[in-house]
Amino acid sequence: MRNKWFCYIKIDETNNFVQTSGMEFKNFINGILTKPKNILILKGSPADCAFSTDLFMEYIANEHMESFLKEDVYSYGDFCWVDFEYEESIKKVTKQELAELLYVGHKKIPLSKIVFDSLSNKYIYLCHDDDYWVKVYMIDIKEYKKVIEHKILTELKGRKKQIAAIPDEIMSTLYDYFKNGAVIDFENSYNNGVRIYPIGEMEWVESVHTKLDKQRNMPNSGLCLDYNPRAKKWRIF
Repeated sequence: MRNKWFCYIKIDETNNFVQTSGMEFKNFINGILTKPKNILILKGSPADCAFSTDLFMEYIANEHMESFLKEDVYSYGDFCWVDFEYEESIKKVTKQELAELLYVGHKKIPLSKIVFDSLSNKYIYLCHDDDYWVKVYMIDIKEYKKVIEHKILTELKGRKKQIAAIPDEIMSTLYDYFKNGAVIDFENSYNNGVRIYPIGEMEWVESVHTKLDKQRNMPNSGLCLDYNPRAKKWRIF
C-alpha cells in the first residue's frame, strides 16, 4: 500500500534512526548527500544484481547502481539493504556479521550495532511497500535534513515552475520538530506551502490518519511552512 497523502517523520538521534511513512526510496536516495557505492540486499528482488557466493546474498555493484535506481522498489514488498564501500568487502564479512545482517533484515532492528566493520556502511535501510513503513539507520543522522528538504521541494515543484531551496535555519527548526514525531500534510496543503502537525509516536500507520484528522480540526495546530514566490523566500510560523 502506497502512502501519497502525508509524510510522517520521527527522528531518533539517540539510536540513530528515522522512522517514516510517506517517504519513498527515491526521495531518500536523491536527498542524501553521500550516495551508496554498493548495496547488499537483505530483502527484495532487484532485476539487475550480482550474487555473492560467500554470503549467498544478492548485491548491487556500483556499475549497476544507475539502472537499479530506475526500478520500482514497491514491487519488492519488503526492501532492506546496507551499503558497502568496495566489492571485496563482502568477502571479509564474518559469520557473526552475516548472522547480524540476516537478523536486521528479518526483525527490522539491529542486533547490536549499526556499523558492520567489514562493510564500513553508512546506512541500514529497512522498509515495507516502499514508502508505507520505513526505518533507516544513519551514521550521520543530521544528513536527513536534506532528505526532508528534497521531499518538500519535490512535492511543491509539482505546482510551481521555480522554487528556492529552504534555508538551513528553517530546516534545522523542522529537524528538531520531527524529533517528537510529526506529519507533513500534503493532502490539505495550499499553493505556497504546507502545514506540519505534531503526531508523536507512530504505533501503526493507520493511527497516523486518526491523529492527523484530529490535528486538522484544532485551530492553529502545528507549523506552517510558507514560500513567497515573488520574494523567493521561505518562512515558518
